Amino acid sequence: MSIKSVFPTGLNDSLKLAFPNINSIIKPEFIPESTKLNGHWIAGFTQSDGSFGLNYYKAPAMKLGFSCKPSVRKHERDLIVLKRILEGTTLRSRVVPWGLGNLHNTSKIRKEWTITVSNNSHLVNIIIPFYKEYPIFGAKHEDLLDFQKGVLIVKNKNHLTEEGLNEIKNLSSGMNSFRKS
Repeated sequence: MSIKSVFPTGLNDSLKLAFPNINSIIKPEFIPESTKLNGHWIAGFTQSDGSFGLNYYKAPAMKLGFSCKPSVRKHERDLIVLKRILEGTTLRSRVVPWGLGNLHNTSKIRKEWTITVSNNSHLVNIIIPFYKEYPIFGAKHEDLLDFQKGVLIVKNKNHLTEEGLNEIKNLSSGMNSFRKS
């Protein structure tokens, strides 16, 4: 019970009444490192917990009524990691700023945070080359390849055509948890 008392939800009122003499463990303060993240570490984080998204959404101002933004979505417990990714990373002893995206709280219910990169130049010139230098594997690699195709569709402004938007929708519907072996 002492250990449970330091969990984020702690002890509920009925447990506190049932076990009034429980001494809570004092949880040490977590102080994150300030060193830049290694590119291999970020690739590994992406491999295990990241995702590539070609998210399209209704945008009435757009000609076809839709727009799209690539993004990575993570739970609030990974917020500190997302902030560190945005601060930068060390790639072969040079610091590359990842301060090229925006961090958004996308769901108050699920406490979910998203890094959204909407600048296509950053996607083409930084994100995609990064994963060529620090590769990921398996189905996640297949998602990256589809992501790259989608980014090129946006880069060439083909997402503004019905055919291009449909291609993005098709790519998106086969990525991440929707991917069939």
